[in-house]
Amino acid sequence: LYEDDDLVVINKPAGIITHPGAGYEEHTLVNALLYHCAGKLSGIGGVSRPGIVHRLDKETSGCLVVAKNDAAHIALQRQFMERSLEKIYLGIACGELALDDGDIRAAIARHPTHRKRMTAMAGEKGGREARTSYRVRERLREATLVEAELHTGRTHQIRVHFQHLGHPLVGDDTYGARQNRLFVQLTGYHPPRVMLHSWKLAFIHPRTQRLLPCEAPIPDDFKEAVKALRQ
Repeated sequence: LYEDDDLVVINKPAGIITHPGAGYEEHTLVNALLYHCAGKLSGIGGVSRPGIVHRLDKETSGCLVVAKNDAAHIALQRQFMERSLEKIYLGIACGELALDDGDIRAAIARHPTHRKRMTAMAGEKGGREARTSYRVRERLREATLVEAELHTGRTHQIRVHFQHLGHPLVGDDTYGARQNRLFVQLTGYHPPRVMLHSWKLAFIHPRTQRLLPCEAPIPDDFKEAVKALRQ
């Protein structure tokens, strides 16, 4: 989507792991970036995560910014920490949301028994502050197309927060297996993945100090899901 000597913003396809981890050493986004950038990526993330300022889940598509040098990495990291970036996602949630817009404030922590999952902890001590605001873009058949803005950046935040609302994302068996089984029974539609897309990302460029807005085109599988679920 954008590239210069300091950074690259990519439109990550669904199905690709961001960086190497347990069981995923090859065919990751980092492997592709190292090749594309001829090894010129920030070293702050270490050997396994060069240039990676933030990440997207394997099944999430869309905007992701990568730093090519340490100065850019530090500047971008600061914006993420200060929450001064704009991060807007599109998602399809199971069921019909009661409100046309809302603000979800529920701390997020590691699940006490399922260590690969996170959990919302509204009204409880513990966990890290998390906030997601949303607005309904279109009401679909047994589902709702939403635009969600991240004000914090916790692991699986949008997925956990919509589960917390009682409307997990379509295709998300980790955080909404029961609702998704019902969704498939009611609609006959089988989602190919978690229906979440990192649509817009805007930040201050580390070198020019100008706002850099980026937008990732909506992928075909997401468009097809919306089309299939229209009333």
